[in-house]
Amino acid sequence: MKLTKILAIALETMGGCITLAGIVTEFVTRADYGYCIITGGALVASLGAMLFAKVIRQKWDEEDKK
Repeated sequence: MKLTKILAIALETMGGCITLAGIVTEFVTRADYGYCIITGGALVASLGAMLFAKVIRQKWDEEDKK
């Protein structure tokens, strides 16, 4: 179970890095700001979901058990 959680975090972090690379590529190629904003929103949503699901939610579950 622990290895599965670590693997999921690693894959989601790698996905976030790839999305960040997309944002950098859009800025370098001078894409429209709308595309950069959309991709940035996707990055925030994916990393926020990862942090909530894997880190914060676990702490909440532990506090409920006490």
